[in-house]
Amino acid sequence: MITTAPIAHLEVPALPTPDVPALPQDVDLTEYALGDTPRRRRTSKRIERATRRAEAFALRRNGVSTATIAQHLGVHPRTVSTWIREAIQAIPEEDVAAIRAMELERLDAILAPQMRLALAGDGYAVDRVLRIMERRARLLGLDDAKTGGFEQVGALLDRLVLGE
Repeated sequence: MITTAPIAHLEVPALPTPDVPALPQDVDLTEYALGDTPRRRRTSKRIERATRRAEAFALRRNGVSTATIAQHLGVHPRTVSTWIREAIQAIPEEDVAAIRAMELERLDAILAPQMRLALAGDGYAVDRVLRIMERRARLLGLDDAKTGGFEQVGALLDRLVLGE
């Protein structure tokens, strides 16, 4: 049997602690990784700006006009348009399909009563139906579809059959 002698522990002196300057009170150290320099937070303006943009987007989604939103928030209508455009561009791709489906449902809900009126001969309802149909086609990308599909298929069949 092998016997081992106990290992003697050496006393290692503690390393000196460096002097760290005091940080401002509004700095949260948990937000910074090693090497980052903490800086004063300016979140109140950032939060206010983000809140206003979110409110503008929510109002627009509920059908409020850009001019009304601008008047409500005290900004120019172009600013509201920019905020809404940026919010739309920031929507994740997965959510786009859900939003498109929601918009199509809204258009369908508007289209049904207008279609009955249009078929009964109401000229104003006919215009509304056409506008709704145009909007649906744009939303579904039908206007971007390539034309000439049947002609191309016919020309291909002619070449195959006739050997042209």
